[in-house]
Amino acid sequence: MAVRKYTFTQDMCDRMIKLGTQGASQKMIWADLGITKDVAANWRKKYPEFADALDMALVHSQAYWEREMLANVGNKAFNSRIAEIALRGQFPQDYKDVREIKADIKQEVKIDFAGEVNDLIKQLRANAT
Repeated sequence: MAVRKYTFTQDMCDRMIKLGTQGASQKMIWADLGITKDVAANWRKKYPEFADALDMALVHSQAYWEREMLANVGNKAFNSRIAEIALRGQFPQDYKDVREIKADIKQEVKIDFAGEVNDLIKQLRANAT
């Protein structure tokens, strides 16, 4: 199998943003551009305009789905659970669950104060002579 050569064009940036405004995911955007996840990662580093356009496309995509959810809050036919799962899957950094775990730990410690005080007194007497 021959290795495919990918060519970045400025037109791709406009296409990514347009797809984002329609709610497309990263994978949908990459499929439309005909590139792989690895190519996108490399182009993100190599072409600042690609990175900026992809970031903007994802902002638009997230906003699209958030607007859909808000617009359908009272719509019983709208499956908000599926929309929530989709948002969590596409934007995990913004929709992750944070759980705090608190634990009470008790440790029993026994200190021989009388012995410690006697040792200190012996040291003080030894230093005084």
